[in-house]
Formats: sequence, structure tokens, C-alpha cells
Amino acid sequence: MDTSTFSFTALYTGETWVANGLSLPELRTPAGDLMYKLAAPAEWAGGKVFGTNLRRMLVARHALIDRILASLVAEMPGLQILEIACGLSARGWRFTRQFPDLRYVEADLPAMAALKVRALARVPDLSTHHAVVAIDVLAADGPQSLDAVLAQSFDPARPVAVVTEGLMNYFTLDTATDVWNRLSAALARFPSAAYLTETYPEPEKALLRLAMRAGAAGLRLVSRSDAGVHFKSAEAGARHLRACGFAEADIAYPPGERMVAVLTARPQARPSASPTTTT
Repeated sequence: MDTSTFSFTALYTGETWVANGLSLPELRTPAGDLMYKLAAPAEWAGGKVFGTNLRRMLVARHALIDRILASLVAEMPGLQILEIACGLSARGWRFTRQFPDLRYVEADLPAMAALKVRALARVPDLSTHHAVVAIDVLAADGPQSLDAVLAQSFDPARPVAVVTEGLMNYFTLDTATDVWNRLSAALARFPSAAYLTETYPEPEKALLRLAMRAGAAGLRLVSRSDAGVHFKSAEAGARHLRACGFAEADIAYPPGERMVAVLTARPQARPSASPTTTT
């Protein structure tokens, strides 16, 4: 799989967040701005014909993940967060401002991680708990593997949450399943953990289904990837995550938006040490 072009879509997504008040001007790129403007007629037409469009879905997805993560910070004292495929998201900046003691690590392919580091260098007063690292989630071992990043960046005695927003549907289901199997095993080593990802339920309306399939085909073309929709329903996605070793997977939809759902999965609880008895 050629992952070098993933940044093409990341730039458009990043500009969508800037334009909708979810990001910083320092994270804006000329290429993303141009793509955003060129896509405006198609986005307008999508809103008129389908009642929604890509931009609306991206913003709804991003905001819902924000809300779920904030609830996890409150629920899990000492939480640490790893955002994989961070792109030009400003979530790390926003969350470390909202929660000053939060450890937040953003991760992406080396070229995008380097771009993010340069962009954040223009942002004043970054938290010392906020970091950007290189990762390759397809690597089973090595310094950029999932296991290595978790081991190097986080305290194993504290809970952790992992986010993959806008990533997993670039892969075939077999490849995504391999990543999920390794992720569930890695997260089980922490005292508690959560994993957030999105899925795209198949629309009931035939016209929307056709548009979704056409969009996936277009994404495969521009990203030179295996992009597609893995599951017909959010429930099927939740069942699949449980089959990958997660103990549970909850489903949430953005308000008024059924084209995307966010799954929050939790690994099997780590066995506690047996108490020592003496006689």
C-alpha cells in the first residue's frame, strides 16, 4: 500500500477544521486551503441533494470524538491519550489547554509528523505534556510500531486512550483487523484503556448508498489506498472489535447525523495480582 499520499486528504480535513473553528490558523496549509475552496461547489451540491456532505460529517465526527474523550478524562484519572493519524488536528493543543496535566501524544507517518512539528512550532505556549511522534501502525515491530510508541511514550501504570480518526477505512478489513488485534493486546497491558474509532453505516436510501460507494472509489483513487467501508452497520463494527479482543464496544452517533458513528472499545481487564497469604 502506498501511504505517501495520505497527507493529501489530511490537508483537506485540516482545513475543514480550521474553517469550522476546531483548529488554529497556524495549522492551515496553502494546499489545504486551495482544496477546500475548489471542493465548495460539490460540498454545496451534496448538502442540497443528500441533506449532508463530507464537511458536515467531518465536523460532526470530530466534535463527537472530542466529547467522548473529555468524558474519558473525567472518568479515568491520570488518563494519557495517543492520537494516531493526527494529521493537522488541533485536538492535542485544545485538550492540553483544557486539561493542563494531560499527557497527549500525537502520532502519524514520519513526513506528516514532521509537518505537524513544524506547524506547532508556530503556536505559542505549547504544553510540555504534548508531543508528536512518528508511527507506522502497519509495522509489527521496530521503533515506529504501535507497541514501541506505547512503551516509549506512556506510563504503563496509568490508563490510556487511543484514537484513530479517519484512518482505519483506508485499509482492507484484513489489514485493519490485524491492527485491531495488536492494539487490543497492547492496551490490555495498561490498568485500564479505551479505543475510539469511527465507522460508516450503510445508508438506508439507495441514492446515499450510491454516493457513499462513489466517494469511497474516489478516495481509493486519490489516496492510492484500499479505502472502503468495512461494515454495513455500526453494530457489525462493534461486534468485529469484540472479535478482535476488545471486551466491549459502545456506539455513539453525532446529533442529527447517521452517516458516521463512533465506536468506543475497551480491552479485557488486566488481571490484578493475587493477594499473598501467609500461614
